[in-house]
Amino acid sequence: MVTAANRLSDALRNWADWDSIAALATAPRLGPVLSEGSGHILFELLDEPSLVARIRRRPTSEVEGAFTGEVEIWSAAASAGIAPALLYVDHQQQAVICERARQASHPITGAALGQLMCAIHALPRVNRQLTLRADVTSYLSSVPAEQRSAWRAIVHSTDIEQAFSMLEHDTDYLCHNDLTAGNLLTQGDQLFAIDWEYAAMGSRYFDVAIAMTDLPAIEQPLLAERVFGQSLSFALLTAGRTIAALVTALWQHRFDPSQAPDPRTDLSWLPRR
Repeated sequence: MVTAANRLSDALRNWADWDSIAALATAPRLGPVLSEGSGHILFELLDEPSLVARIRRRPTSEVEGAFTGEVEIWSAAASAGIAPALLYVDHQQQAVICERARQASHPITGAALGQLMCAIHALPRVNRQLTLRADVTSYLSSVPAEQRSAWRAIVHSTDIEQAFSMLEHDTDYLCHNDLTAGNLLTQGDQLFAIDWEYAAMGSRYFDVAIAMTDLPAIEQPLLAERVFGQSLSFALLTAGRTIAALVTALWQHRFDPSQAPDPRTDLSWLPRR
């Protein structure tokens, strides 16, 4: 069986080609797993405490060419100082070597997260569009058969259709679309974003709604105010939260079924209007 560690062997063998700020004297060794998410595994590199290796274990984005697009956007974000610098990319194994950032030592505030999101939304446009309707249609295929009619009724309801339409008519910005706690790190005083797999052009209101997921309720308005200022639309924010909740719930059926809600008995995951 080919493991994630085995797949990183080529990247480690090519250590002399890494675009490191300081030349490496010896070949780094793969260390323990630092974290493991639904799509990626992050390894520590021994002898090089400021570097880590991340490899994709399975694709979780429905976008074609997701890894190539992720690297393009991640590189732009690193140049802007809001993501760890990429030192080496292995497109065949979908692996990267990057600078190490750390989990935040203090709770992340809505204002700090909003500042990071403003910097992301200011990045150059890319030829990659958020495909929320297509994602929902694809995720529906993973729903248990006995729940499918209930999910379809929700997806085709007037409220969901209106929310989709509002987001689709909103102005497009480059958005991260997965700024949850596990994808937020720090390097000194700088807040960094990692895992740019879902990054694409889309509505900032969906991006903000996803980012609100792990924020305390008291911090959520501060995030929205920092991103939108006086132009904040509560109707669009409600639309963003509605579609974010739907996409997340159906995503769980595809990638984390044990956490997925059953709409026949539980609608608590839908935000109150």
